[in-house]
Amino acid sequence: MNIDTTSLIRDMGMNAGLLCFLAALYSIVLSGLRHPDLSIRKARQRWLPWITGFLFGLTGILTMLVPLRLAEGVIVDARLVMAGLAGAYLSPLGAVLCAVVLGAYRLSLGGIGSGPAMVGIVLTTGIGWLWQRHRPYFSRQRFGAWSDGFWLVGLGFSLAAGGMLAIQTLPPEIARAVTARSWMAVVVIYPIGTVLLGFLLDNTQKLNQREEALEQTAETLKTMLAEARQAASVFVNSKDTIAIVQPDGTVLDVNPTYTNVLGYSREELIGKSSAVLRIDEGGEATFLRRVAHAIERDGRWHGELVRRRKNGEAFVSEVTIEGIKDPDGVVRKWVSVGKDVTEQRRLEQALQQFGNYDALTGLSSRRLFAKELNAALQKHTDAAGILVLCLLDIDQFKDLNEQWGQPLADQFLRVFAQRLRAEAGPDNLIGRIGGDEFAVALKDCAHTEAALQRLEALRQALARTAVLDNAHLRLTCSAGVTFYPDDVADADGLIRHADLALYAAKEQGKDRIVVFDIQQGQRVQARRHTAKLVEDALLQGEMELFFQPKVRISDGQVIGAESLIRWHHPERGLLAPGAFMDDIVGTPAASKLDYWVLSAAFQAGLTLVAQGSPLPLSINVAVSTLIDSRFQQEVGRLIRQHPSLPQPFLEVELLETETFNDLSAVAYVIQGLDELGVQCSIDDFGTGYSSLTYLQRLPAQIVKIDQSFVRDMLNDERDRALVRGIVSLAHAFHRNVVAEGVETPAHAEALRDLGCDGLQGYGIARPMPLPDLVHWIRAWQPPPEWGGAGQPMR
Repeated sequence: MNIDTTSLIRDMGMNAGLLCFLAALYSIVLSGLRHPDLSIRKARQRWLPWITGFLFGLTGILTMLVPLRLAEGVIVDARLVMAGLAGAYLSPLGAVLCAVVLGAYRLSLGGIGSGPAMVGIVLTTGIGWLWQRHRPYFSRQRFGAWSDGFWLVGLGFSLAAGGMLAIQTLPPEIARAVTARSWMAVVVIYPIGTVLLGFLLDNTQKLNQREEALEQTAETLKTMLAEARQAASVFVNSKDTIAIVQPDGTVLDVNPTYTNVLGYSREELIGKSSAVLRIDEGGEATFLRRVAHAIERDGRWHGELVRRRKNGEAFVSEVTIEGIKDPDGVVRKWVSVGKDVTEQRRLEQALQQFGNYDALTGLSSRRLFAKELNAALQKHTDAAGILVLCLLDIDQFKDLNEQWGQPLADQFLRVFAQRLRAEAGPDNLIGRIGGDEFAVALKDCAHTEAALQRLEALRQALARTAVLDNAHLRLTCSAGVTFYPDDVADADGLIRHADLALYAAKEQGKDRIVVFDIQQGQRVQARRHTAKLVEDALLQGEMELFFQPKVRISDGQVIGAESLIRWHHPERGLLAPGAFMDDIVGTPAASKLDYWVLSAAFQAGLTLVAQGSPLPLSINVAVSTLIDSRFQQEVGRLIRQHPSLPQPFLEVELLETETFNDLSAVAYVIQGLDELGVQCSIDDFGTGYSSLTYLQRLPAQIVKIDQSFVRDMLNDERDRALVRGIVSLAHAFHRNVVAEGVETPAHAEALRDLGCDGLQGYGIARPMPLPDLVHWIRAWQPPPEWGGAGQPMR
């Protein structure tokens, strides 16, 4: 053996040793991924591409240090094998890192072969990545036990081809010379090195996967063992009855609670049918079919069973039965879990009895009576005659309770209930729906007259003297009545209507019957409907303020504008207040609307300031809103929040006819508003009954003459005299006067002659939206005979 052959064998041995060393390091790195701490495993997995890429690259450099010298100037190393295997076995990041390490080192060496070397590294890395992507094709189904070998051999020859292609990037003459001397070695050494290292890497990966699988199996077995122990503990120590049965009802096992509850020993139950433990309505077979169907459909059956103890005692058990599947997916066992709910059901029945029946009289409660009344209404749909609902309230019962005490009062209620039950008859409905309020429903009455005669006889019978504890007691009762189907409502509606009639009977002097006025009820219902629509309109932005200017008659200046609500109704179009305000008076909707108008007026004032036309605005509010403690606070807050508005800005207009019942409260609020710089005016002055009293006691700054007097004052001397008297009276109390309903210049001239201060009406301007008001202010010119420039008052 010559020295060249010896060197070649030595170099091949060193390269083989390096490849084996790499496989060992790779195995160590993979085994380091297995750690019981999940966070550590994840951290190591993040570093794996960097570590393996660097290892492959470093090993490739070492192989470059011990190349195979085939001839003078011709050497072959395993760096391209390392690059190809990195692409085939590592993640893309690891393969790229290996290629970068190898390329950087080769570039540092320089020489004419640097370029082809870089091409070879990139090319073989890409070839390895492609073979990794297509490795699933080399499955055992296609190639049997040789699938891995075929894949490695194919990879090796592909890498050899890549290496030869890289050589061709040398100058042609050099490429031909190098190819002629090295192609045999490359075609032999690359596949051998690829198969050798690939075999080691494959086995390393498989060994690591087996170890991971063993660890997972061990953890699974530990978990299953812990769960089995926990299940066994639950089975033994559970306070619920647990039984394992076959689908045919045969008992396989029971827990101690099961034996304690039913009184049987475990040996007495195992192997026996569970039928002896239940009281079934349809029999054992029917019950088992029902359970089997539920388990097949839903996986479980849940319900209540009446069970029998060994001593024959029956009890109620709430039971859940679930199917247990064998490994083959077939349900061959059921597990039944139950608990004794007998006492709970008894308590529920007692509570239901307590909620449905009055404890003192034994009559139906309000809830049960309404339920029974609804059922009677449904049955009465096709019946002839009428159904009568009557609410009865004992007159002077409060005095009886205070004079004689609660025990005697309770006795009287029991006697009253007994008489009511006897007089009404068993076919009718009776209930106690309040303290001293009772209800009776007569199901079959021919007509209203007969029903009222029967109810009056009933009332007289109830008013008979009762002797209780040597006390002779005679109390009358008032009654409110409504008739179905004349009054078309459900049970709650009928009770509510009868209660309204009962209230009227009390107001009219008691000891009488009052029949519910259906038309009045319909009006009430219509008002409630309108109030609900108004509230919805506020939420949906359907309300808008229009403004009608007011001018000073002495010089024609615009002194303010009245804010008037308009409703953009989605069906009826633009509505003035007269279309809905009367229906919401006294409802929460009216108060909500007043506060909305207050806020919208301030927003309008800000817009006028921004447009260069600042102007005081007046709003109309109900007296109930005015005397609400929140109103004055809200006005003060808005004034402080908007200091840019003209002062005074706000004027509150009050209807004279509304202030009569709250005169002192209204005067107090007007004083408080005056301290805030808010003026008040008495609107529609002259239409009430105490105009002089209002001027004397209400510190309002402005009086507005009602348009009904102004409109006809040119033709009716009495109206003219009234206007003259109101102006004189207001001036005597140092009040300014604004006349409404000014329709013509003649009205304006007549009012000027009478000494009126301000004018408002169609003759000045109709109510208009805010943008139109801005244009109107700028264009307004008073008649020449008035004098003045006609600009807004600053």
